[in-house]
Amino acid sequence: MHPSTADRFGPAELYEIVATYAGFGNHHTGTSVDAATTAWLTDVLRGLGASVEHEPFVFDRFVCTAALRVDGEVVPVVPVFYCAVGEWRTGEVAVADVGAGGAGNARGLDPHLGHDPEAAALALAIDGPADLPVQCNRVPVMGETPGRPAVVIPGNWAERVSRGDTDLAFSAQLEPGRSANVVASLGRPDAPAVNVTTPLTGWTPAGGERGTGLAVALAMAADLAIDHHVTVSACSGHELDHLGLRHHLTRRDVVDETVVHLGASVASVEPDSAGPAGLGGRRLALTTATGETRDEIGRRVAAANWRLQDADLWPGEGGTWYEAGASVLSFLGGSTVFHTTADTAEATTPEALALAAETAIDAARLFVGSSAGRRRGRPGRN
Repeated sequence: MHPSTADRFGPAELYEIVATYAGFGNHHTGTSVDAATTAWLTDVLRGLGASVEHEPFVFDRFVCTAALRVDGEVVPVVPVFYCAVGEWRTGEVAVADVGAGGAGNARGLDPHLGHDPEAAALALAIDGPADLPVQCNRVPVMGETPGRPAVVIPGNWAERVSRGDTDLAFSAQLEPGRSANVVASLGRPDAPAVNVTTPLTGWTPAGGERGTGLAVALAMAADLAIDHHVTVSACSGHELDHLGLRHHLTRRDVVDETVVHLGASVASVEPDSAGPAGLGGRRLALTTATGETRDEIGRRVAAANWRLQDADLWPGEGGTWYEAGASVLSFLGGSTVFHTTADTAEATTPEALALAAETAIDAARLFVGSSAGRRRGRPGRN
């Protein structure tokens, strides 16, 4: 990290970004929290000397309240977004065991929504921290069938709900929703161009999932702007099948554009991790770079416990950039509190953030300075 950038984005400053972001609350797209976060990030970027514009978009926002009791006791639940609209009160709740998968896949719940079709409602049991429901990304479009109310329950509640006397109250509707991407420009206009991108929204306070990516992206943008023309693309609607990014990509051709993507949980820590600075083991990096540049990126990212790997289908928004034809270096991670309300600023530490930022910036400088990361032509979908 360049000394001037390190002064501005030291460990304490990086952590303050995460704490501020998580402090806004649940970052659902189109909510007041989303709007407040957009305004805050705009001010931060302008403080770095960037010019900032917003890319507004509209969508059908799913608005829901859901409450489930079993034998009179309140069950922790979150609604399955875009499952059904209407009003229900029912005791006929079937339980489907989803296990531990599907949280980041916008269609990950779809195969389970047909479970026990005779039941009036559905509870999807997903493994995660005890008593915390795991929210799952969704495609923001209602299905062709009328649907039925569905909620997610913690895995440790599955047996009680399936055996007990249940009572579900569910009310959902669609209303006009609005959000906006934040796109900033800084650095030397005549210098080589690079796009630093990270998602802006999520289901929870998302301190580890989203806040760490924002902190590292800001530090990286400031560092690269010393000798590059940097675009920062912070797109809303991540949890809704990358809604904001897909809107952003309709406005520009990114074939051969150089993109560094900071995805989920890039500096999340795990209490039992033996990794450097407590960084967990579920960390990977992907890149279009080839040859010696790729090999060297792999060696460098290992310093922050990232593992460079190939993938037939790139995960996260890095994959969406890749499918659009960009040259991409993508960083991702995971944590036990992923997509739960426990994902607060305490999901990371100043030391983990500093190490992740230094390592990602080091690899990004190698990537953007080499022609080995360039690709030609628009790929088909994987």
